Amino acid sequence: MSRISRTLAGLLLGTLVTLAAPASTALARTPTAVDWTRVDAPPGDDADRLAKSLKGALKDASRKADFGKTRKVALRARITEYVVEKRGDVLRIRVAVVGRIVGGPSAKSRISFGGDPRDPKALEKQVLTMVANGVVSRLAALVRDQEAAKKRAEEDGE
Repeated sequence: MSRISRTLAGLLLGTLVTLAAPASTALARTPTAVDWTRVDAPPGDDADRLAKSLKGALKDASRKADFGKTRKVALRARITEYVVEKRGDVLRIRVAVVGRIVGGPSAKSRISFGGDPRDPKALEKQVLTMVANGVVSRLAALVRDQEAAKKRAEEDGE
């Protein structure tokens, strides 16, 4: 078989495999519009800044989360615990966030993380990102479960 024939056969085979492969569900699915109706922080000097930082982390986490086939969902979050303490040469931040589907169930995420006390803002951002990812992934699972329950109820009612 000549070199050109082998190349053409390889290209043809590659094209057929690509065409036969199923389309990715991530590309076919319309992303869910997530509306964070309320994000609260405990009262204090940094409450507004903390709520704003958490809201940004929640929005980022929401873009990556899989909410299933739901088109739109309204969520809210509240920081229930925020403690910063320095022990020796380690700064430890403890955060707990409760997220809720508006009119539905809630989820809680809690983390305690230590780091370099010379850069407390970076450590705070890292901790808020981690706790936001946790609560959003759990809320996304709850939304998918609610959608599946609605679908089963519709099928049983028919």
